[in-house]
Amino acid sequence: MAGFSSRYMTMSTSPRSPQRVPYYLSLLEQFEGKEWNNETQVNYYKAMVSNQLGDFSIGKSKHPEMSARDKITRAPKALGLVELKPRIRITEPGKQIQNKYIFQDVLTKQLLKYQLPSPLFPERQDNKGMFNIKPYLELLRLVYIVGDLSRSEFYAFGVTMTDYHDFDKTVERIKEYRKEAKQNHIHARKHYHDYMMKYVSNLYSDKIESDDVKVRETKSKSSEKFIKTKFNNVGDYGNAFLRYLTGTGLVVVNKKLQVVVAPSREDDVEYILNNVSREAKRYSNTEYNKLLFDVNYPKLLSDNPNELIKKISQLDAKLSEYKNIANRSYEGMPSLELKKLQYEKEDELDQLVREEYAKSLKSYDNKEVEDVLDTFQHIKSQDYFDNPLYLEWNTWRAITMIDNGNIKGSFKTNSNGDPINTAPGNTADIVGDYGDFNMICEVTMSSGKKQYEMENEPVTRHLGELRTKENGKETFGLFVAKTIQPNVITEFYYKHLIPTKLYGGTVEFIPLTIDDFAKFFKNVTQDGHKLNEDDIHKIHSKTIEYAKSADDEADWYNKIRDYMLSM
Repeated sequence: MAGFSSRYMTMSTSPRSPQRVPYYLSLLEQFEGKEWNNETQVNYYKAMVSNQLGDFSIGKSKHPEMSARDKITRAPKALGLVELKPRIRITEPGKQIQNKYIFQDVLTKQLLKYQLPSPLFPERQDNKGMFNIKPYLELLRLVYIVGDLSRSEFYAFGVTMTDYHDFDKTVERIKEYRKEAKQNHIHARKHYHDYMMKYVSNLYSDKIESDDVKVRETKSKSSEKFIKTKFNNVGDYGNAFLRYLTGTGLVVVNKKLQVVVAPSREDDVEYILNNVSREAKRYSNTEYNKLLFDVNYPKLLSDNPNELIKKISQLDAKLSEYKNIANRSYEGMPSLELKKLQYEKEDELDQLVREEYAKSLKSYDNKEVEDVLDTFQHIKSQDYFDNPLYLEWNTWRAITMIDNGNIKGSFKTNSNGDPINTAPGNTADIVGDYGDFNMICEVTMSSGKKQYEMENEPVTRHLGELRTKENGKETFGLFVAKTIQPNVITEFYYKHLIPTKLYGGTVEFIPLTIDDFAKFFKNVTQDGHKLNEDDIHKIHSKTIEYAKSADDEADWYNKIRDYMLSM
């Protein structure tokens, strides 16, 4: 392994979401026993395309072998989920992580074993002796000890910690950072930017002074470009660390945008912090692989059947607030059955909490209206660690609030109602059932050419598949994006006019920017009345009417946009 040269924590940033990892591993099973070479990688990529697993950019790659490596040789390999030499082998943790009932436990164990340095990530001369840390263990400790980290603090102080012996100093640095911001009335974003630019400049002062500032992506040498690249890298790695850490369920990002320990998982976190060794020991390749592939290490609180029964009993108590729960004993049940039962009860509770929340949204509370509008602004400014997720969740909130339809979001929430994962790749983001017709809503943060390539085929397919599933039931869609790429407008316009056998007729999507959708939402809520089924259906009728009478796609887009903003 060539090693890593960064002077801050590093982690593979792909796959972007840990929840995608099981999909990629399941698809790799057919290649087990083969060599991981260009031919296998190209065939693996073809399998991704045909199975529509992962993300919608799959199928557009000019270098399929590189795209295949991106999904397998990054996080899955680093976390010991797959072995690629001498031949492809999905390890025992890699097999177990595909079981949704124990996904979080397996992910937690593998993250806790990840360390810097290691045989997979040895130091280079540039950073030799700087690292002695298990990143996820110390990040979890930092969230627990500080109590509520902002995302920028998580990046600035978590990612830059390289030795666990410096943990207490890191906590003091956070206190000083907050004190400085408060005393000098510095805006949080500017404070983070100025602090990190100065920090990176000092961290790499030797390279800057010796003019060793070449950036891999460019041939030119510039200290400003070098510092900016390192600054951005901290944010990229921080985002990756945060996504995988929240994927364990131990940590959440609350509605105040603070990184906190999940209230229901404090005892799990305390057990980990008290029982997992902090030392990044020096291992041989064989020793480290043995550690990574051991599904029983480290022990978690959830490995104790008595603790599982305790958790399930607590879930029963919460569920009893919504429904009658029959008394039963869980003693003697196998651990895997207990974990399955816990998962199912957590999922049921999540759904009940969301249904209750949906009912409260329909009450038109002014504070909730303002929160929806404020959240759209935060999304536009990309203030969340997962802006696509929050766009799905907030758009669902808005649609639920303004009409009487049965609105279902495909994103995942926890029992506190916080969004934790986006919709899977093979389903519509949001589906509204209005009795005689359906409306789906697809949202995206992608823009430019990438928006057309990633969204055009999938959103159309989702609408067509729902229409087919419901025996031709009338269905149309909304498409909400930060900006709307002109090719997307053109495509949606022509699909209003040209029927296809595959999708059972024409496919009607209305594209709106986040700004326009927020204005539409604000206008409707200010009037103090809900849109009924006829109002929603009239939007559908108007988009078809305007498509038939418009001079071109721009004329159609402006007419339907103006109509919706006048409601």
